[in-house]
Amino acid sequence: MKILVTGGAGFIGSHLLEDVIAAGHDAASLDYADPEGAIAGVRYFKTDFCEWDALMRDFIAYKPDVVVHLGAIPSVQKSILDPLPTMRSGVTGTYMVLEASRLAGVKRVILASSGAVFGSAAAEYSGKLLDESAPLRPLNPYGLSKKMGEEMLALWASKEIWDGPDTVSLRFFNVFGPRQRRDSAYASAIERFLYQWEAGEPFTIVPDGKQRRDMVYVKDVARAVRLACEHAEPLRGEQIHIGSGTNYSILEMADIIGGPDHPRVFIEPRAGEIRETRADISKAKRVLGWEPQTPFVAGIEAMKEELKKKT
Repeated sequence: MKILVTGGAGFIGSHLLEDVIAAGHDAASLDYADPEGAIAGVRYFKTDFCEWDALMRDFIAYKPDVVVHLGAIPSVQKSILDPLPTMRSGVTGTYMVLEASRLAGVKRVILASSGAVFGSAAAEYSGKLLDESAPLRPLNPYGLSKKMGEEMLALWASKEIWDGPDTVSLRFFNVFGPRQRRDSAYASAIERFLYQWEAGEPFTIVPDGKQRRDMVYVKDVARAVRLACEHAEPLRGEQIHIGSGTNYSILEMADIIGGPDHPRVFIEPRAGEIRETRADISKAKRVLGWEPQTPFVAGIEAMKEELKKKT
């Protein structure tokens, strides 16, 4: 099977490419950025998927069977401060990837969606599992762009207007693991804590640290995506949750990474953030035969080992 990954130079993309190559598939990356390290056997296209002519040229050249659309600006806070790039990549870019896939005869398109689509509705599920039928009320442009992407995938798969590819939206919850950026102003809590732990700086916690996140390890996510690529039956524009089914508070994460005595600084809350997430992953188990294999603490230890190798 030939699998093309948009955003293949990024965090999740690099792990996915390693996974599909190890499984014996042919793989290509389409990304405007250069990878930190080229993966043996992967073909690289340096292309912005929002540029139609270049995108169509590369689709025709590679002739993928499946397209995994990971490419995005994956930051809630960036989407609030500067919405246009997020909407361009998440809405216009997703449309272009879908249409290029249709014209190039791609069999399936997989969208990396997000738990951010739930927005304010997540509060109604406090202490409960979020399943795929929960209402979608995004709190920020990033979540909105993913919701619109899901709707486009469902339309293309319906074949009401076009004879398009089969599609599925995988809603990633909070993905973590090696190769995440830790030094960005927009880094997630785990990335930020590891950077501060390594530098001997206090943890910055927003706002009280009691918000809870469903954390899922990146290699488990990569395996879920590959299983969606390999799935024999049509997926018909459905949505499937990819999470751990458990969650941790930000304070608990800080304790695991730095211990309870590591200094902390509490800062003002940020707009557009969900208070609690915990994914119902029963559909992923039933449809894809997938469930996570890496406990949260083991994933953190793998990230610390990566840090040691770099120092």
